[in-house]
Amino acid sequence: MSLSVGTAPKSSEDAAHKRPKIVTNKQRVTWVTLVLLVVVVAGVAWGLSIGSQHISLARLPGALIKADQPDELILQSIRLPRVVLALCVGAALAVAGALMQAVAANPLAAPEIMGVNAGAVFVVVLAITVVPSLSGAPTILLAFGGAAVAGVSVMLLAGSGSGRVSPVRLALAGVTASSLLISLTQVLIIFDENSTDSVLFWLVGGVNFGTWQDVRNLLPWLVLGLIGAFAMARPLNLLALGDDMARGLGQNVERTRMIGSALVIVLCGAAVSVAGPVAFIGLIVPHIMRRIVGSSYTVLLPLCAVGGGVLVLYADILSRYVKPPFEVPAGVVTALIGAPIFVYLARRQKVTS
Repeated sequence: MSLSVGTAPKSSEDAAHKRPKIVTNKQRVTWVTLVLLVVVVAGVAWGLSIGSQHISLARLPGALIKADQPDELILQSIRLPRVVLALCVGAALAVAGALMQAVAANPLAAPEIMGVNAGAVFVVVLAITVVPSLSGAPTILLAFGGAAVAGVSVMLLAGSGSGRVSPVRLALAGVTASSLLISLTQVLIIFDENSTDSVLFWLVGGVNFGTWQDVRNLLPWLVLGLIGAFAMARPLNLLALGDDMARGLGQNVERTRMIGSALVIVLCGAAVSVAGPVAFIGLIVPHIMRRIVGSSYTVLLPLCAVGGGVLVLYADILSRYVKPPFEVPAGVVTALIGAPIFVYLARRQKVTS
C-alpha cells in the first residue's frame, strides 16, 4: 500500500517544466563521504571511551579483542552494542525519511511527522503491557503493523482522496495523529504498574538500554530495508521528474510508491521496536544531505544512511553530558535539534487548500 497520492502534471511538457534537477557533484560526494567516515570513527571512539568507567583511547583496540578486565567487559557488553545500535537506528530512520519524502513528493514527510513512529510505539507498548514478557521478532512485527496503520490513517486524515495533499496539511495531520498516539502511549504506561524505565524511554526514543540482542533483532530488517532502498534509487529519480514523465520513461509509478512505502514501514518498524521514536532523524538528515550532495537518490540514500547513524551516535553521546552521571534519551537531543528545522521548513511551504 502507498503512503501517498502524488499529483501528476497535466502533460509531459508541464512535467518537464516542473521537474527538479537531479544533480550531483562527484568531487563533493567524495569529500563528504570521507568526512562522514572520519566523523563516524571519531564518534565510535568517543562513545566507547566515555562513561562512569573511563577507558583511554589507547586501550580501546585491545579492549575490543579481549575481555579480561572489568572495564573491558563493560566496553564489549554495554558500550559497544549501544554504539552499534545507534548507528543502525540512525541509518534506518534517515533512509526511511528520504524514501518517504520521495514517495510522498512532500518535503515535510518523515516517519515522526507522518505518525509512523508513534503508531509503531503505541502498538508495541500496548502489547508489552498485555504480555510483559513479549520481545524479539513478535515486537518488530507488531511495530510494522502499527507503523503501517498510522501512516495510512494520516494520509486519509490529510485528505489524500482529493488527489492532492499540501505539505503543511500533511504535516498538521501527522502531528495531530502523533500527539494522539503518544498521549495514548503515556496512558498505557501510567496505568501499567509494571512499567520500567526502559519502557518510559519509549516516549522519546534512545539507545541507552541497547544490547547485542537488540542489534541482532534489528540487523536483518535493516539490511533488507537498505538493500531494497538502494535498489530503488533509479526509480525514485524518475519519480522525482513527475508522474507523467516517469510513466513516459517506462516507470510503474504506483508500484514504485507501494514498494517505497513498504520499505519505510520495514525500516521504521524495526528501528522503533528496539529504540523507540528517536525524533526528526528522517526529516533532518535527508534535507541536509540533499543540500550538500544534490538530489540524486543514487548517492543521497547511502549518505543518508551514514549521516543518520552519525546524528544518532553523537546525540547519544551528548545525552550523557546533560546531567551526569544520569543520562537522558538521545531522542531529547534530536528533538531539540529537529524542532526548529521543522518549523523553518514548514514556514517555507505555501499553504494550499
